[in-house]
Amino acid sequence: MITRRDFLLASVAAALAPRAFGQELPKQITVVVGFPPGGGTDLLARLIAEGMRGPVAPAVIVENKPGAGGRIPAEYVKSAKNDGSVLLFTPAFPMLIYPHVYKNLPYDTLRDFVPVGIGARSMLCFAVGPAVPASVKTLADFTDWAKANPRQALFGAPSGASQHFAGQLYARTAGIPMSHVPYKGGAPAMQDLLGGHLPANVSPVSEALPHHAAGKIRILATTGAKRARQLPDVPTMQELGFREVLFQDWLGMFAPAGTPAPVIARINAAMGETMKSAEGAAALARFGQELEVVSAEAFAPVVKADWDRYGVIVQASGFKAEE
Repeated sequence: MITRRDFLLASVAAALAPRAFGQELPKQITVVVGFPPGGGTDLLARLIAEGMRGPVAPAVIVENKPGAGGRIPAEYVKSAKNDGSVLLFTPAFPMLIYPHVYKNLPYDTLRDFVPVGIGARSMLCFAVGPAVPASVKTLADFTDWAKANPRQALFGAPSGASQHFAGQLYARTAGIPMSHVPYKGGAPAMQDLLGGHLPANVSPVSEALPHHAAGKIRILATTGAKRARQLPDVPTMQELGFREVLFQDWLGMFAPAGTPAPVIARINAAMGETMKSAEGAAALARFGQELEVVSAEAFAPVVKADWDRYGVIVQASGFKAEE
């Protein structure tokens, strides 16, 4: 027979037991973004944070910590408490490229973090502006123009980012002496492209799409495995014979190493439901991104494989960042 005392003791024990997938969840979660408010990474992070609010924690906020191209927030989250209360939402390049180009990087992608989930995948595009003759309408046209005008054959991209290496790989494969013009971000490079100060640019599709639609620039190719939904008439680099120029990186969520697997699973599930929702679909269409929902267990080997792939690309390029 269960006495009142037994019932009260059982109730207290139940109250003190872990509650989410066998693990206590934090009351507030901070999603750290290494870029300013209003950008594509920030907006996607805020959509996911809204979807986590309730299913994962009563309060989920986004904190912007721009600086050093995403290195500062990665270091911050690496050192945070590993209970799921602090997460990092980031493009791939700070986690995949920086480890291969910075000698004194203050974090180790494979050791210091747990991959949580993918928010979306974003391909890049190669575009030309008014500095290139209007007769250049295809990538083959640009290749011919660049060979005939080597001193004008320039492309812009943030130094050490995916865009940088995509442009380099295209130039090397095409056999053109195209020089890289480094930028601190995509916005200033796009402004120079629009203003006719820069002949070509490599950028995420989302940054170039509105200017292409307005006829101000011409997107000649994309870097995905298949054509972008928003650009059905624009071929991929793959179609055009540039097999190595395949860049369709993820934007992903990471937690500090040691964060319990049950907490990771709950966050991953909320991310997936958010991105599969009507709001998620609308955001992907607006940003020119693709849906990819995977478990945390499936994301981890993707991160490792991509880390290895970029190691080969960076080594072949000979690029080393200034500390």
